[in-house]
Amino acid sequence: MQLEEQSITESPAPIPNISVNGEDMIKSYENETVQIKPSKWAKVKAVNRRIVPSQTQGEVRLSSILDDLRKFEIEAQKIPRPDEQRRKKNLCHYIRLSRYHIAQFLQKPLYNYIIILLVMTDLIVVLVDLVLAQLSSPCLSEDEMIMYNTTEQPDACLIEHSVHLARTEAFLFWFSVLLLTLFVFEVFTSFFALGWRYYKNPLFLIDSIIVCASFILEIYFHFGNIGRAGRAAAAIVILRLWKIIRAIHAVAHSITVKNRLLIKKIHEAKLLLEEEKQQTEKALEKQEIRLEYLINILTTIGKLPPPQLIENYVNEVWKQKYEPQEL
Repeated sequence: MQLEEQSITESPAPIPNISVNGEDMIKSYENETVQIKPSKWAKVKAVNRRIVPSQTQGEVRLSSILDDLRKFEIEAQKIPRPDEQRRKKNLCHYIRLSRYHIAQFLQKPLYNYIIILLVMTDLIVVLVDLVLAQLSSPCLSEDEMIMYNTTEQPDACLIEHSVHLARTEAFLFWFSVLLLTLFVFEVFTSFFALGWRYYKNPLFLIDSIIVCASFILEIYFHFGNIGRAGRAAAAIVILRLWKIIRAIHAVAHSITVKNRLLIKKIHEAKLLLEEEKQQTEKALEKQEIRLEYLINILTTIGKLPPPQLIENYVNEVWKQKYEPQEL
C-alpha cells in the first residue's frame, strides 16, 4: 500500500542531541541519552488473562467429549510406578510392580484387539447354540418316542437328534466354557491390577457379574443332572434368556473396548494440540515484547506513524493476502 503524501512529506519535529548516523544512535542508546519507557507487558498480560478465557470453545468441547468417553476407560494411571531404588525388595514391592506392569498391559492396543476377537467369537458361539437349540428342541429323543409310543417326530422338528448333533453341542459347550474361563480370568486380573476402584464404574461391574454368572450357569446346566423333561420346562428357558443377555453383552463389550482405543488416540491428539498451543503462545508473547520495544523507540524519537495509518495498512495487506484465497 502507498502511504499518503502528507504522511511522507511531513516529518516530525527534530529532537535535539540525536544524530542521524546509525552508530551515533546506537551509542546514544548505550549512554542512556534516550530513555525508553518501561515495558507494560506484565500489566497487559494480566489484563488478557482476565479477558481472554484460558480455554477456547474447541478445547472445552474436546474436554467434555473426553470426560464422557472416560466412563469406558481403564484408569491404570491411578496405580503409580513403584520406585525400584528407594523401596526395599520385599514381597509387597514385587506385588506393586506386577500390578503396575499388568495395568500397563491392559491398556495396550494388542490386548484390546484380542478381547474384541474373543468377544465376537463368543457371540458367534452363543448364536449358533441358540439356533441349534431352537431347531432341535421340538424333536423327541429315542427314549421319549418309546415313552409316548410314537415313531414320528412333530412337525416343528427340523433337526433330529443324532450323534453329529450331540458332538456339535458338546463342542460348542466346551468352547464356550473355554471362552468364559478366559473372561473370568480377565475379571480377576483386572481386579488384581486396578483394584476395587475399577468396579466403581457400573459398566465394568455389570460386565463382571454377567461373565461370572454365565460361567456358573453354563457349568450347572450341563453337569446338574437335570433331565431333558425338566430342562424343557423352566431351566432351559432361563438358560436361553441368559444366553441372549450374553449376546447383548458381547456387543456392548466390544463397543466398550473400541472406545478405549478411541479415547487413547483422542487423548494423544489433545496433548499434541496443547503442546503446539503453548509453543504458539510463547512465540506470540516474544513477538509482542519485540513490538512493544520497537514502538517505545519510535515513540521516543518521534517517528511512530499515526494509529489510523497503521490500521489501514494492516487491513490492506490482510485483504491482499487472504481475500483472494477465500474467493
